[in-house]
Amino acid sequence: MFKKKTIIKLACAAMLTTTGMNIIPNLISTHQFVQASAISVAAKELGIDVASYQSADLTAHAKAGSQFAIVKVSEGTNYRNPKGASQIKSAIANDMMPMGYHFATFSSNASLAKKEAKYAISSAQALGLPKGSYLACDYETGQGNVITNGKNVTAKAIIAFMDEIKSAGYQPLLYASSSVLQNNINTPSIVEKYPNSLWVAAYAISGRVDKPNFKYFPSMEGVAIWQYTDNWKGMSTDGNVTILPLSISNTAVSQAPTNKNTKHTGKVMYKAYVYSSDGQRTGEVYKAYSTITYYGGKTKLKNGKSVVRIDENKYVMSSNVLGNARKAKSDINVYKNDGSLNSSWKGYRKGAPVKTYGPKHYINNEAYYRVGKNAYVKASNF
Repeated sequence: MFKKKTIIKLACAAMLTTTGMNIIPNLISTHQFVQASAISVAAKELGIDVASYQSADLTAHAKAGSQFAIVKVSEGTNYRNPKGASQIKSAIANDMMPMGYHFATFSSNASLAKKEAKYAISSAQALGLPKGSYLACDYETGQGNVITNGKNVTAKAIIAFMDEIKSAGYQPLLYASSSVLQNNINTPSIVEKYPNSLWVAAYAISGRVDKPNFKYFPSMEGVAIWQYTDNWKGMSTDGNVTILPLSISNTAVSQAPTNKNTKHTGKVMYKAYVYSSDGQRTGEVYKAYSTITYYGGKTKLKNGKSVVRIDENKYVMSSNVLGNARKAKSDINVYKNDGSLNSSWKGYRKGAPVKTYGPKHYINNEAYYRVGKNAYVKASNF
């Protein structure tokens, strides 16, 4: 629809120009918002993120299956993506839901974060990103951005950025690697204020990847989008997958607070005892690999242990169901419960996120963690 209207407008402009009336600049002004063709995407849909390094025309990506495009709009307080307007228009013309991101350079300075947010907002508006779209803070090293000033002060600066984004009518997201989210930012404080606002980067392998392998999904609260490769389908473009349904709206689907009574179905990946809220065992036990129903997200018992609720005053350890997120210190092999190599698993590369379940498991007196059914990795790898 957008492409057809544009052709008609340009044709009319050409006719009027021959009579001495030049109205083309008004028709193609980058300060005019365009109506997005796709205003929502379902969970587990694939998409891309692009900057000036990629083509201004995203048609090939759409034909390859991309359902959304996250376009870099700005960086710091003086850089605006010269291809941004064209990339947003191309996404819309190809029925991809457009989003935007800003490369942060404010380190942990909340005052500067607000200034950068305002510049990101003005850039998004100038480039034609529809109001109500997602606009992310890309927080990583580079261009002088220091990520090691402390978790709390960094989180406060990021929240200051996100507050400005929200007040301008966009939906704030935070982009960072799983390592940065875990080690350099007080991420729970951000998720508490902006539930399900994380866009996390975590790659299982290098090179071309067409589809996400959810065995390597970085387990953490609040993830809306997972960036799983930097070479999607061999197109030298970052590949992403939605974890939750997303939509262009002033009331974001992805940022609705988690209801503690929302029902989920999960699998117990390690023998799980049932506990009461005071941390006492009830006598009930779930065998490994059995399916359970639990409610809401991760919560805590009075003794501080992380759990999920399976019934009124009944809980199982969250690590047995949701797993624990770890990072491989070296290349990792996967083993069977007798200590032999499990050839059905490819293993993990150094730096890859690894989700483990339950406590340490000992095989031939050596400590392992379970990663799947009859699949274990050595604890010394973390």
